[in-house]
Amino acid sequence: MKPKSTAGRFAWLGSAASLFAVVACYGTLAAVALLAAIGVSVDLNEGTLVIFITVLLGLAIAGMVYSFRLHRHPGPLTVSILSVAMLSWVFYGNYTKALELAGFAGLVVASIWDFRCKKKACPAPTSQSEEHTARADHEGRA
Repeated sequence: MKPKSTAGRFAWLGSAASLFAVVACYGTLAAVALLAAIGVSVDLNEGTLVIFITVLLGLAIAGMVYSFRLHRHPGPLTVSILSVAMLSWVFYGNYTKALELAGFAGLVVASIWDFRCKKKACPAPTSQSEEHTARADHEGRA
């Protein structure tokens, strides 16, 4: 029995962190707005939220670099880097809503693109019976 490959163990990290950053930003705002609509006041420290999202963006880049090493397609990584640069400017430089939306939209696009590249580059693992049959066929021909 062959040991399991660890090549794709963290391949999900970039896409997951990117999407979680989007949810952390807009999901938190939606939850606060919903609570305010029903009369519950929530005091949210925006600085802490920005730091949390920045950490997620760093994880997203690290994960996209890891995914790039698997599928060797530079597109998702490039879009992620540009999106993180835009969002960093929004968080720590000059805030504009359009740039924020473009940055988060870019992360979503990069995540989907990365998923598709990984799907093409990394075939689904075969079952043990298929592997055994293929090995037996190969040994029988040799």
